[in-house]
Amino acid sequence: MANIGNDWKRSADGSNSKLQEVIEALQAKVTFLEGEMSQTKSTVAKRLPQVAFTAHFNKGGPTTHSGSYDVPIAFSEVELNLGKGYDSKSGVFTAPVTGLYLFHLYVKGDGTKTTDDEFQFVIVNGKSELAKVALHSELYKYARTSTSVATHVEAGQKVCVKFHDWPVRHSEPFSYDNWHDTSFTGVLICAD
Repeated sequence: MANIGNDWKRSADGSNSKLQEVIEALQAKVTFLEGEMSQTKSTVAKRLPQVAFTAHFNKGGPTTHSGSYDVPIAFSEVELNLGKGYDSKSGVFTAPVTGLYLFHLYVKGDGTKTTDDEFQFVIVNGKSELAKVALHSELYKYARTSTSVATHVEAGQKVCVKFHDWPVRHSEPFSYDNWHDTSFTGVLICAD
């Protein structure tokens, strides 16, 4: 019986060194693959810049906008601004890279309007209208409306939300709900 135990110990000792060699070879491969994966992540990150923003109105009460057509509507509370393209003071997004972008506008009335007004909004890229949407105040006791557009934008081009400049009916300023419902969002889908 003692010989069997000693034979096993000798065999185990011989196998341990073989096993140790296999373990060291596997550890070297894992270390190599981790390095390759890190380089690949770095390369992909350089090729796929992250650009996205979501901005809302401040919390508080309704925000009133007079309907000036040439002035971007500023969404001053920024929830996300990857790529630093959105300026909360001006309400303008400046594309940091050229590519395909998706923009979304969501508008909610404040529920206090009683007149028969019509407000129309447009997402613009310079002078080009990308998407339009209308909200009729006679219908909008907390009415909601939204629009989205996917479009190609060159680096440096500006995209914003404005009131539409063709004749609309409005007898008083438009009031938006301010509880983070009215928002402007943009995201880079694919860089060129």
